Amino acid sequence: MTRSRRLAVSFGSLAILAAVAIAGVSPAPAADLVPAMTCEELSGVSWGGFVLDEVSEVEAGANDPAHCRVLGTIDEEIHFELLLPTAADWNGRFLMGGGGGYVGSVQNQALGFAGPVSVLSRGFATAGTDTGHEGSGIDASWALNRPDREVNFGHRAVHVTAEAAKTIIRLYYGRDIEYSYFVGCSRGGGQGMMSSQRYPDDFDGIVSGAPAYNWTGLGAFFLQTQQALYPDPAELSTPVIDAAAAAILETAILEACDGNDGVRDGFMTNPLECDIDISSIPGLSAEQRRAAEVIYGGAQVGDRRVYPGFPFGGESDASGWKLWITQGEEPVGPGIPNLHYAFGTHMHKYIIFDDPEFDYSTFDFSDYFAWEEQTRRAAKMLNATDTDLSAFKTAGGKLILWTGWSDPAIPAAGTLSYYEGVAAGDDEADDYARLFMLPGVLHCGGGPGPDFVDWISAIQGWVEEDEAPERLVATKVSEGEVAMQRPACAWPAQAVYDGSGDPKREDSFECVAP
Repeated sequence: MTRSRRLAVSFGSLAILAAVAIAGVSPAPAADLVPAMTCEELSGVSWGGFVLDEVSEVEAGANDPAHCRVLGTIDEEIHFELLLPTAADWNGRFLMGGGGGYVGSVQNQALGFAGPVSVLSRGFATAGTDTGHEGSGIDASWALNRPDREVNFGHRAVHVTAEAAKTIIRLYYGRDIEYSYFVGCSRGGGQGMMSSQRYPDDFDGIVSGAPAYNWTGLGAFFLQTQQALYPDPAELSTPVIDAAAAAILETAILEACDGNDGVRDGFMTNPLECDIDISSIPGLSAEQRRAAEVIYGGAQVGDRRVYPGFPFGGESDASGWKLWITQGEEPVGPGIPNLHYAFGTHMHKYIIFDDPEFDYSTFDFSDYFAWEEQTRRAAKMLNATDTDLSAFKTAGGKLILWTGWSDPAIPAAGTLSYYEGVAAGDDEADDYARLFMLPGVLHCGGGPGPDFVDWISAIQGWVEEDEAPERLVATKVSEGEVAMQRPACAWPAQAVYDGSGDPKREDSFECVAP
C-alpha cells in the first residue's frame, strides 16, 4: 500500500469514527468499523494533535507475545508508548498505566501490576505517557514558570494520551474497543482518581493504588516532617530520628499491638487500633518524640489539620521510613536525604512558589494560609480531592482504591479519609467505589505483609461481570514461592483470624465488618 493510500485509510477511518461518535451510536463491540491496518501501515498515520515517531514490530519474548510498538508525541511535548497485540491475540480492551513521582519518562505501571501473566499475554492493548516533560521522578524543575506543563502533568496528559491511544487502537484493529481501564499507583493512583473526577468517560474501570491525590496537602506535610527531622538545612547527614530511634519506636509499637489481631507476624491488621502513647516510650529524646509526633500526627497549621499522619508501621524498613522520611544507609541523592525532602522542596520551589531559592527550614507555617492563592493555583491543577463522583457513577464507571497500611510515602489514613468522604456523600457509593487496606504493606508494595493482588482481574470482573469485589486474595512471594496469603477485604471489613488455622493461609481468615 502506498503512503498516500495509507493516509487516505487513516483519515477515512477517523472520519467514520467521528461520524459514529457525533451520531451518538455505539457500534457492536466486535463489528468491523474500517479495514484493519498492519503495524507497517500504522507508520503512515498522521493526525492533528499527535504524530507517530516510531512504529515497529516486536517479536515474541519470554513473557510477551509478538506485538506492534508505537511511540508518539502529542502537542510536541507529551510522549507516549502504545503496545498492540496481534489482532488474533487482542481481547478487545484498552488498559492504560500510570506513572510515578514527577514522571518525566514514558511509564506504564500496568505492566508491573499484571503478575506472572503479562498485560500483553492477557490480550490488552496498553499505553503509558511521560505527562509532557523529561526528567527524573523526583525533579520538578521542568515546571518552573511553565503552567502549561503543570496542567499536562496535573491531568491533561493522561486524558489526551488515552484519546490518542484509542484512536490508534481502532485504526489498527478496525473495530471499536469494548472496555477501557486504568491502573496506577502513587502518582499513577492519583492520575486514576483525577480521571474519575475530570474525565469520567475515559475509563470504564480504574484501579488507584496508594494515590497521590492531594499534592498541596502532602507537600505541606513533607515540609513539616523535614523541618522536624532536619532543622538545620546545612546538616543533612543525620536525621533527628536516626536508625536507633526508629528501631525503638517500631519495637515498642509491635510489642504493644502486634498481637491485637490474634497473630504475631510483625505487622498489624489495622494500626489505627493500636493504642500506645509515644511519649511513654523510653529511650527517646524530647526532640525525637516531637519529630515522631509530627510524622504520626500529620500536617498541622494552628488548630487545622492539613493532611493526616502516618499510621504505625515501616519505621525500620529500608523501603519504609529510611527511604521516604528519615534516611537509609545512603542518601537518595546529593543533598537529598530522603524522598519527602525531594518531593516537598521541589513542589514548593518549582510549582507552588516558582522560587528555586525557597528554603524549607525557614518556611513559617503560621503564615501558611497567607499563601492560599499560590496553593489554590497548584491545587487546581494537581489535586484530585473532589469526593463527588456522580458523573463517573452516571457513566457506569467502577473505582477500586487500595493502599498499604504501612505506606511511608502517602499516609493510608488520607486514602481512607477520601473514600469515607465519597461514601458520606452518596449512600450508593458502594455500587461504584471500593477500598482495600493491605496490612503490613509499604508504598505500592513491599513490607512484611502480602502485597500482590490481581487488581486487573478484579476491576475487569466488576465492570464486565458485575462481580463487585468483596474478598480478594493478597499474596506475598519470597524467592519465587508463595510465602503468605491473606484476604483483602472491602472496607470497612477486615481480615479476622479464626484462631486455629495456619496464619499464612488465606482460608484461616474471615472478612468481618464492624
